[in-house]
Amino acid sequence: MELMDPIFQGETMPRRVNAPTAQLYDALTGLPGRKAAYAMLARAISLAKKCGRGVLAALVDMDRFYLINETRGTAFGDEALRQMANRLYELSHWSCSVYRLSGNTFLLFRMLRLDTAAKEAETLIEELKNSVEGLLQVRGQQLYPFCSIGVSSFPADGDTAELIVRHADTALRQAKAAGGNQVAVYTEDDVAHINRMEDLRRALRSIVPGEQLSLHYQPIYDAAGRLRGLEALLRWQHSQLGNIPPGEFISLAEQSGQIVEIGEWVLSEVCRMIRRVRGKGLDDIIISVNLSPLQITAPGFVETLQCVLALTETSAEWLEFEITESIMIDSSKRTTSVLNALRAMGVRVALDDFGIGYASLTYLRELPLHTLKLDRSFICHITEQHAEAAIVKAMISLVHELGFEVVAEGVETKEQLELLRSWGCDFFQGYLLGKPMQEEALCAPLMQAAL
Repeated sequence: MELMDPIFQGETMPRRVNAPTAQLYDALTGLPGRKAAYAMLARAISLAKKCGRGVLAALVDMDRFYLINETRGTAFGDEALRQMANRLYELSHWSCSVYRLSGNTFLLFRMLRLDTAAKEAETLIEELKNSVEGLLQVRGQQLYPFCSIGVSSFPADGDTAELIVRHADTALRQAKAAGGNQVAVYTEDDVAHINRMEDLRRALRSIVPGEQLSLHYQPIYDAAGRLRGLEALLRWQHSQLGNIPPGEFISLAEQSGQIVEIGEWVLSEVCRMIRRVRGKGLDDIIISVNLSPLQITAPGFVETLQCVLALTETSAEWLEFEITESIMIDSSKRTTSVLNALRAMGVRVALDDFGIGYASLTYLRELPLHTLKLDRSFICHITEQHAEAAIVKAMISLVHELGFEVVAEGVETKEQLELLRSWGCDFFQGYLLGKPMQEEALCAPLMQAAL
């Protein structure tokens, strides 16, 4: 199949071949590879210069693909890549080739008319985003792919294939640093952000948890104003880089694998804190700890937890682990087995940020959960927008029907609190009720909030 854009005038680089040959084609997906990608993108830019056209380029990367390989096996991962390649190949309006640059990263590009470039680019990016989001059926299992997309263009972002791909990669890393599963378009500001990320990566490699990391605790109350528990929140104070928000460094720690070591420190620190505060009148509370998917799949996680509980003389019933909806990309027996083991020990399990990802009702029914936490993005508009209010009210009812308790995150006004209470929400967390605080500020008066 020839390139479909007429400006290529018969260029013969196929979009895909069934029998990979030489070094031009990827053996796994049948797509042209890196060498062909750079050659054809350079050709497109050269033709665009001559004809007064633009070129839009996009890098598509499957988020946390390493986790898919580690938990489901490389054969499963290979099939997922083939199916994603098929999806990208079938995109109707991206008339130029689709390439597999490396690993789980694909490149697409297309020539644009300069007078309609902005509108056309918006349409193409939206089509691309919608295409990669749908459910995959891989080897008899469901997979909800999370993909980050980085976009750059000629002539705005460079005039060579190398520059266009490099800037698309910068945008891609910006999308991943922001949490992944989104689109980022290259800007000059991205360079400063990427440089900061590199500084954080270097600092993270030499981090000493007990010296630079600390824990703050945010209270969670029930509808009667009684303290139900505390969520442990990680903080990083660096001598040169200052206070680094969790949103910046948690994903970096997951990428490097350091989140497992950091998570063990958090667990030990929380258990020791529980023993210290139970003599201060805080005897019936549950401490929530955020758990990374990498911790769940790390060898010996359950055994490590049992050891920490024994050494600190802490009861498992005093702990609750919060997992995110990203765990839904891994329905492996290993993950389910770990969560079942936690429940058997008496540890509670909560699904955090419910509603913003890909949690299906099937998974909610099958996973051993106790609590669902409604994301703050839903709560902030319930007093202003009828549609948001209707969604939250319905979600609370649904969660109760499934047999779970509901925590509303991000409660910041009395009006929000009253609405949520009237809908039967079980527990509340937010700045209205209490900001994250150091252990020294935890005391008996917290047991009763002025609701």
